[in-house]
Amino acid sequence: MIAWDSRFFRKSSLYWPLQDVAARFEGALEWPAVEAVDEALSEAAGVRFRLQPPRPRRRRRRRPVDPSSLYDARIHVEGWVPTRPSNWHDFMNALVWATFPAGKRALHARQHRTVAARLGDAPKALPDRRTREQDGLAMLDEGSLLLLAVEGRVSAITAALEARDTSAVQNEMAEGSALALVFGHALYESLLPEERRSIWAMVALLPCPGPLPTERRACIRLADARLAELITTPGTFSQPETFRSLPLDERVLCGGSVLRREPGGELFG
Repeated sequence: MIAWDSRFFRKSSLYWPLQDVAARFEGALEWPAVEAVDEALSEAAGVRFRLQPPRPRRRRRRRPVDPSSLYDARIHVEGWVPTRPSNWHDFMNALVWATFPAGKRALHARQHRTVAARLGDAPKALPDRRTREQDGLAMLDEGSLLLLAVEGRVSAITAALEARDTSAVQNEMAEGSALALVFGHALYESLLPEERRSIWAMVALLPCPGPLPTERRACIRLADARLAELITTPGTFSQPETFRSLPLDERVLCGGSVLRREPGGELFG
């Protein structure tokens, strides 16, 4: 397990969307308790963060499923996110919630509706397999990259993604036609090790009227709003086989960013 480091977000420019909320924990000498995470982030996130209840012991005879006890129901119905202490995965999830609250809220609402529809009125057990829609939403939640794109350049950017032409996408970003923001909390977690493995992140393309903002917080708000709209559109993210990807690489995703920079090179706004 990777030790706590309150300055983790300064080790990669890909953390730039989380900068404001991650900085609230900078200087902490040890893991913040779940209560501290809740105090620092719940207002921005629009949900509470509570200690994840222990899993019940397995019984030989399976009890009927209680839909209200499921993860997405805790969030959508009760308004709190089950969170494990001293856990990078759940900590990153909390930071993403505080950065993209509308997108996360829409995502978990849809996941809750999808699960509830499959369970029906008298659920005896969870289905053995997820649907393709559930697979797609899970990929969005854990491993996605948001790509804001000026509407007039969407066709060209889509063609470049289809062809896995990374250079063409880089050029679009350098010209101000696109901007990448990491959304999936598992991707943020993957940036922690000193030696990182190569990862290609699923791209959620978010068309919007141009020009794109150059101020960091404005870009985040725009991406959050567009993502929430897309998630609530029926049929979106239901066919994972059609997803396209880009490498999780600072040189590709941040090198030509239109965002203003600090003298030291860090993205800011």
